[in-house]
Amino acid sequence: MNLIPLLLLGILVFPDAYASPIHIPAADTAVSASSASATASASATASAIECDACMFLANGLNQTVLHNPKVTALVTDNLEKMCALLPPSVQPLCSAAANQTAPVLLNHLGDFIATEGCTDLGVCHGERDSHS
Repeated sequence: MNLIPLLLLGILVFPDAYASPIHIPAADTAVSASSASATASASATASAIECDACMFLANGLNQTVLHNPKVTALVTDNLEKMCALLPPSVQPLCSAAANQTAPVLLNHLGDFIATEGCTDLGVCHGERDSHS
């Protein structure tokens, strides 16, 4: 899955979140252990926020786009148009396959994005993978 559409969707949903980016200072070699620990904690918090935002967007994409009957109809219609380009002997088989499999594939794709998408993008790690 490409990260660009997900980020663009995030900008549309949360425009103010991108106005002032989170800045986490890098750990200096002369920084004390408690300051380094605080920096690591801030970094972990930023990662958790990114993971939560990604999960929110992935679930929204799943529920509002990929499980949307209008989107399913659009994809099915376009697949049927492609079937019309095939030889007449296989057009009925292609059309039947488009009508039967497109909704199932879109639903599975949406479920996969909602559950595994953020992990696959590297935004969520460890125990946060199953967070929803």
